[in-house]
Amino acid sequence: MRMLKWTGVALGALIIVAGALYLLRTDPIYMISGKRLSGDEQPYPTDWSMCNDHQTIAVEVRVDDPHSVTTICFLHDGDFIVPAMNGSEKQWPAMVVRDPRIRVKIGDVVFPARADRLTDLSMADLLPSIAAKYPQIAERDPTDAPQDVWLFQISAR
Repeated sequence: MRMLKWTGVALGALIIVAGALYLLRTDPIYMISGKRLSGDEQPYPTDWSMCNDHQTIAVEVRVDDPHSVTTICFLHDGDFIVPAMNGSEKQWPAMVVRDPRIRVKIGDVVFPARADRLTDLSMADLLPSIAAKYPQIAERDPTDAPQDVWLFQISAR
């Protein structure tokens, strides 16, 4: 009985600590969304080639009440593109459509930016650009590409 009591106390303490950490989080952690991105904020860059050095980035939307997510990115014809898999089912793409002001974190640096949804490009158009950064994509059958991908072009505010 005593062991059960201590197990309950330890479990309760663990839940309280985990809850506090969740409420105080900043950056997203894998699939767990974050709040305001931490890091050194720099002006909007003229060249996004640094994104090729990072497999994932963090995107903060709803700058007045920050919500941040981990995602991928790539360059297409010099444009910085951020996709949202299952875009119609996720909250953050809809938030971007309502308010395009975002912040992008690459490595430890945060950049203020704007995200505009692209509707005139297909995944087939983008496949070579995506595969240049993520070679495993080149091995996939193009007809097996996800269907509900929202694409955002990142630009200066």
